[in-house]
Amino acid sequence: LYILTALLAIIALILLLLNLFQSDVEYKADQFESEHLSIYFELEKEAGVPWYYLAAVDLAERVEPEEISKERSGAIALHLTGIEDIVQLPSMLATYNDDKAFIRRVKKEIKALAGLHAIYDDKVFPLAANAEYSYEDGYGDARTYGGERSHEGVDLMTEMDVPILSVCDGVIEKVGWNDLGGYRLGIRGKDQVYYYYAHMSRYEGRPEEGDNVKKGQIIGYVGDTGYGPEGTTGQFLPHLHFGMYYGKHKKLTPFNPYPFLKAWEN
Repeated sequence: LYILTALLAIIALILLLLNLFQSDVEYKADQFESEHLSIYFELEKEAGVPWYYLAAVDLAERVEPEEISKERSGAIALHLTGIEDIVQLPSMLATYNDDKAFIRRVKKEIKALAGLHAIYDDKVFPLAANAEYSYEDGYGDARTYGGERSHEGVDLMTEMDVPILSVCDGVIEKVGWNDLGGYRLGIRGKDQVYYYYAHMSRYEGRPEEGDNVKKGQIIGYVGDTGYGPEGTTGQFLPHLHFGMYYGKHKKLTPFNPYPFLKAWEN
């Protein structure tokens, strides 16, 4: 009996430690399918329920990726319509699932989504409001210039010299010519994401590394520069290549900007 009690105490301690460790976990964008993020973001616009509540429910229920859908999340959103604060969560989710352990898991997942929420929140679309443009989810498509590689961003097709806006407050980390990106600009946001703008025809003013930029500030103009030595143009149609990365230079890890761009429109 003594041995059994000791074993149960050890197991309880291990579970407690695991729980404490997991509470510090923070999700990153590349841990989600872009179409799933798009579902959550779209429903926030349509149903008025913060997207991270919906994502947290799926995570708490350990839903299989193929089961995540707009219909499923839309049905959950009905239980959370009008929610304004996390303190309302238990009472509002009670009509969906009144299990206290489930509610605790949802709250834990909401906390773990804070980093993604910081990326999603308080941003603007990177092209001037009156611009006509088109884009699709081309992240990961094959590219051959400079060697076999995959596309690390999304191309926003538009007219030459359309103003490009900084999507957030931040600090310029890279400026100048890049053989792949032409005249490009790299800005570190307060959310610690590195935002990459490429193929500009020219910059706005004389940007330098270390300069602060504001959300919505014009930083340059759409062009067709790149794919060659400095000054190369005309290798493709004018567009803004927009990328988002975790990490620091030489260790940058891209993730798909497409669902965020869709969320920042309008």
